[in-house]
Amino acid sequence: MICDDGVRIFEGRVLALEGIKSVSVNMNDKQAEISFLSDKVSLDAITTHLLEFGFTVDGTSGNKAARKRLPSCCLEPEEDTQA
Repeated sequence: MICDDGVRIFEGRVLALEGIKSVSVNMNDKQAEISFLSDKVSLDAITTHLLEFGFTVDGTSGNKAARKRLPSCCLEPEEDTQA
């Protein structure tokens, strides 16, 4: 995530889950801090949700088809150049 569009999409996807309290994205570090209610949603559920939408989580690339729908700012440079 290196642009506002990528951040908005990421935040929207996270906030769509029940039990999310807040999302804070640091574009410089390409990291996010997510506060959630563990009795409503698990870390595994959040991770799976983000991977399904194509985001990379802890070095694991998300769903390839979904990644193609993300803005180019959300992709690694080598991914952006592949057909």
